[in-house]
Parts: sequence; C-alpha cells; structure tokens
Amino acid sequence: MKFITRRVIAVACLATAVGCASKSDITELKASQDKIIAKLDEIKSAAAPGAPQRPSMPDPAKVYAMTVDNAQAKGPKDAWITVVEVSDFQCPFCKRVGPTMTELEKKYGEDIRFVFKHNPLGFHNRAMPAAMATECAGDQGKFWQMHDHVFENQRALEDTDLETYAKAVGLDVAKWKECFTANKHKDNILAHQTEAGKLGARGTPAFFINGRFLSGAQPTQNFEALIDEELAKAKKSGIAKNEYYKKTVVDAGAKDIN
Repeated sequence: MKFITRRVIAVACLATAVGCASKSDITELKASQDKIIAKLDEIKSAAAPGAPQRPSMPDPAKVYAMTVDNAQAKGPKDAWITVVEVSDFQCPFCKRVGPTMTELEKKYGEDIRFVFKHNPLGFHNRAMPAAMATECAGDQGKFWQMHDHVFENQRALEDTDLETYAKAVGLDVAKWKECFTANKHKDNILAHQTEAGKLGARGTPAFFINGRFLSGAQPTQNFEALIDEELAKAKKSGIAKNEYYKKTVVDAGAKDIN
C-alpha cells in the first residue's frame, strides 16, 4: 500500500510539472528527464522483477524523423528550425505553451517555423472534435485563428461552442459544418497520433525541434537553448535551407523510439 501511495504521489507531481498524458503512459512523462525516468524504472523493477519494461521516453540527444507534410504550419518552409508541437486542445498544459511559442516566433523570425500535430488523448472526450474543428477551419485558411480561439475557450468545446468559434473567426459556417459533421480530417488526426506514439511522444504537449525531443510546457529558455544549438549546427551544415529539414530530419532521423 505504501508503494502504491508513493507511486500515485510521484505520478501526480509528474503530471503537474509536465503536461497531459494517457492513463497508461503517464508514468513515462518527465519534468526532469533523467532523474524521474530513472526513479520510475527503479520503482517498477522493484515492484515486478523480471516484468517487461515499457518503451522509454525519446532520447533528447537523438534526431527523430517527424514528418511535416500532413500538418498545419506557419513560418517559412525553408526555415532552419522546425518546431513540431504535438498537442491536445483539452490539455491545460498545451494552452500554457502558447505564449512561449509567440516569444520564439518573435525572437527567431524567418529562421523558425511551427508545425502542429494532434494527439487527442482518450480521456479528453472533446479533444478529437476540437481537433477536427480546427482542421476544418484550416480548409478555409484559418487554422491558427481557430486554434487560438479553441485554446482560449478550452472549457467550452461542445459542438455548438465550436460552431460559435467558427463564426467568430469569420469562416463560411455552412462549409465548415459540412466538413466537421463528415469527420473529414479524422483519419489524418489519427495518423498524427500514431506517428507521435511511434516516436515515443504519448503525452502532451510534446515537441520535436529539428527532430529532437523536448517534453512538456517547459520554460522559454529551455526551448531557446535547444533551438540555438540546432540553429548553429544547421548554418554550419553546408546544406541548402530548403533541403535541410528533409535531409537531416525526415530522411536521416530515427523512424521509431527503438
């Protein structure tokens, strides 16, 4: 019983520090990667010697082949830095990173682009409808406006609420509603989720910065440190800007967590 209590407390603290995760994977999130993962592995081993270990979190030093062609993006296509955000519209921690992304956009300008990938977690029952609502807005060129509106109102995500937001951002509501009720983008959203899971990013928010993993709603300086490192590397690479991400991340990166 004491072990269970300690484990529950550890998990609760971890979730508060990092972000949203599915119930089956929450023990694999981290606020400080090495210490917490090592401690949880130690606890699991002590509780069930010889039990098969679940996959670890992505290695922050490794490059993962996160694709971008099937996702909403803003910023130059040939930017040196690509920040892929894996997110859930009902996750409060995902909302918290909005100001950080704005700061990064202002600081790095034409050197950075942002790509949004969906991971609507199963215990957030309105995350999938919200994701589909934003993608349908994207059909009319207003994904990011809808994205902002949904995060600002993430406690009110019923279908009628989403339709109200569609009106607020100036969409053709009839076209938006046709897309939304047909579940037009659901398969692509599920593909995002599958890819994120394959790369070990099962919680939200998760980030891949030029393919390198950063977990949770971390301080801006943690993003900047990784971006600065990757930016210096990119500029010294001798690879053309418009080819850099494909060659060094999509083509050369790891295709799964193993």
